[in-house]
Amino acid sequence: MNPLQGVKIVELTTQTAGPLATNLLADQGADVIRFESIGIGDPSRYAGGMRNGYGACYTFMNRNKRSLAIDIKKPASRPIIEELIKDADVFVQNARAGALERSGCGFEDFHKINPNLIYASISGFGADGPGSDLRVYDPIIQVISGFAASQGAGQGKPQLINNIVSDKVAAYTAAQAISSSLFARERGTVGGHHLQISMLDASLAFLWNDAYWNHGFGGDEPINECPPIGEIYRIMATKDNHITCIVVGDAEFNGACQALGCEHLKEDARFNTLTERFTNLPAMMNEFEKYAANFNTVDLLAALEKAGVPCAKVNALDEVLEDPRVKHAGAIIEYDHPVAGRLRQTRPPVIFGDEPCSVRSPAPALGEHTDEILAGIGYSDDKIVSLRDKKVVA
Repeated sequence: MNPLQGVKIVELTTQTAGPLATNLLADQGADVIRFESIGIGDPSRYAGGMRNGYGACYTFMNRNKRSLAIDIKKPASRPIIEELIKDADVFVQNARAGALERSGCGFEDFHKINPNLIYASISGFGADGPGSDLRVYDPIIQVISGFAASQGAGQGKPQLINNIVSDKVAAYTAAQAISSSLFARERGTVGGHHLQISMLDASLAFLWNDAYWNHGFGGDEPINECPPIGEIYRIMATKDNHITCIVVGDAEFNGACQALGCEHLKEDARFNTLTERFTNLPAMMNEFEKYAANFNTVDLLAALEKAGVPCAKVNALDEVLEDPRVKHAGAIIEYDHPVAGRLRQTRPPVIFGDEPCSVRSPAPALGEHTDEILAGIGYSDDKIVSLRDKKVVA
């Protein structure tokens, strides 16, 4: 089932936030046409492990898409752009504020061509204000939004998350907003309009309910503060490996005390009630860590699971691929790319009906679909050759 089948999306995006947002929509059936610059194309083509000129990041984020290599700064490209925008449902871009407006590809420009177009802009800090005109990458948003402070709680210094997390949060936020806009437009609630998603806004919203749980009240009235989430999440060493466990309710606390052999903690006034445990969670986890070191991993996990305590061994990345839960879900798929060879990726994560969405086509070569796309809007072979000779397209 491809719920977005028939939806046409044109994107002018680079790196992660934009391409990943449209990846989610392409996986769900949308026809996504990528505008890429002539020459090297999107820099994300070269990120991660490489094979035969294809980077693993690119092959994942751009499957199920088509690539048009085009120089949007050349006047001869304008008729192509306008023709593709005329019947597009969505345009997605993540350029710096004002860059596309200067190229005649801003919201107002495209809205005149297609009043029903949903125009989605993904930026670092928004359309205006401090930093809006600066180049922004994921670590910058992490340190400004609070990701680094939250991750470093209890560690002695701020820590970056070793993942492109702010980009990804913005991508998922954008994909959800685009789907909502398509739904509203289909119902006749709105016509074409401008969606604005900033990485900073998306990261703050993502962090707020837990990282900022001591900042959720205004005014001067005091609150009962809870330890930062970073002081609660623990990796605990066993005799031979590492595990984690989470203890919230009374049954989980009692079960953990039993499994770890520290039942005397049930009588500790710091942990008697749920409220007290939340207030003293770092101290409780310190106690659990001491006792976990006395067990082999397999034995401890068996005892914790029997006692009803959520727990798991820490998987190395190679072990994730062989985890029985991952394998049972069919979460990792393999298929062949005509140039990059055998690919291993996650499947589209949502199941609509009884089967997940599929990989209909592998990530394209730069300009792989230029001729196909131009022919689809009425360009003759001779005209395409002429445009290619003039380096308008490639």
